[in-house]
Amino acid sequence: MLDGSLVILNPAAGRGSAMRAWRSAETVLRSAGVHFDLARTDGPRHAEVLAAQAARSGRPAVLAVGGDGTVNEVANGLLRAADGSPTLPMGIISAGTGNDFVKMLGIPADAVGAARAALQATTRQVDAGLVNDRFFTNGVGVGFDARVAARARDIRRLRGLAVYALAVAQAIGEHSNPHVRVRIDGTEVADQQVTLVTVANGGCHGGGFWLCPDARPDDGLLDVLIADALSRGGVMRFIPRVLRRTHTSYPDVRMHRAQRVEIASREPLPVHADGEPLKPVRQLTIEILPGRLTVLA
Repeated sequence: MLDGSLVILNPAAGRGSAMRAWRSAETVLRSAGVHFDLARTDGPRHAEVLAAQAARSGRPAVLAVGGDGTVNEVANGLLRAADGSPTLPMGIISAGTGNDFVKMLGIPADAVGAARAALQATTRQVDAGLVNDRFFTNGVGVGFDARVAARARDIRRLRGLAVYALAVAQAIGEHSNPHVRVRIDGTEVADQQVTLVTVANGGCHGGGFWLCPDARPDDGLLDVLIADALSRGGVMRFIPRVLRRTHTSYPDVRMHRAQRVEIASREPLPVHADGEPLKPVRQLTIEILPGRLTVLA
């Protein structure tokens, strides 16, 4: 499956740790006699272009080496090239900050383990999501978690969960509760101030925050978390509950499942997709695309 594939490496992922991860994975692949081509990304959305080119040139698979942002870009390229059909298979060597999507697929977190798993993997169809005109693999966040994602992107000296812990602290300092209207499969479920709205294909976000712990990437549904307006102190009490996965019983939290979610606001909303900040918007339409993404897992 991997012979003749294209490896798309984001050398900037994981605060530079992607190169070390790739060298370990490369040793495993070459020892197994796998022939592949390597392409390094040189800026935003480059992985998307490379993935689309790989799909259109008849490659058997693409191997993404990087974090959730790299996986997002590769998935976008593959999904656009597939134009509604199942995509070219995508394998993942995680080398980012959060590495959330691989947790949902059961792919080992270490590069050697992930490379060995890719050699033995079979193809699996999982769901993808679409937020306005952008595909996503793991989830979309509005409000507080989008601010966390934006802050995390600017933190350079830390890694892993420590990045998100600092980003959470910074986001609490600028906390606000936007007023939103939320419709789920055509029915209005909220018209109020909220701390956050998370629309999830996978359960884990931010490197270890299981915001939607029951979300599965192959059930044809989006899991939706709506957290009512919380004070800064309320947010500080909410975060430990998320880490313990007990927040879904919190009185200010509501959970839903949906195929289509619409979020509207009078003010531009901070938004992220797969941990990557998007341009603030007033209207979001989020849909599930069942079984559209082919992965090696």
